[in-house]
Amino acid sequence: MLERLVPPAYVSVRGSQEAFPAFSGLRLLPDHDDNIGPLAGVLSAFREDPSCAWLVVAVDMPFLTEGFMRRLLEHRDPRAFATAFRNPDIDAPEPVCAIYEPRILPVLLAAKSRGRFTLKVLRDVAVRLVEPADPRELANVNDPDEYARAAGGSLPPTGSL
Repeated sequence: MLERLVPPAYVSVRGSQEAFPAFSGLRLLPDHDDNIGPLAGVLSAFREDPSCAWLVVAVDMPFLTEGFMRRLLEHRDPRAFATAFRNPDIDAPEPVCAIYEPRILPVLLAAKSRGRFTLKVLRDVAVRLVEPADPRELANVNDPDEYARAAGGSLPPTGSL
């Protein structure tokens, strides 16, 4: 889906994951930092191209739709540090479904140098917040049981998680 919206699309992976069969045929962006979570992927993206904005989407958000993502892209504000959906569950920017502008790189690097390995830095900078049309699309799902609960009891087709 992202490839249709903002090609090329990459999958951020730890170095140890590069040979996983599940990633065969995908454009991989290996993390250059270990054990710092999603921040590693965003920093690796900016290492790949520090002059472009990066749309960051967690792979464990199975309910995202193309329309939902188009909404984020249409509301992008390049003057902000990022454009993100407001996650109503935390009343804050959703850092793993956001567009990171190049100007945020020094902020991310400073956070990393202070040992703050979280993308919650979006709470500390000017972010264009976008109200989600359906906040359920921001659901984070890590296993089939969570998926069933989030989907109202139905499991995904085999092989889709």
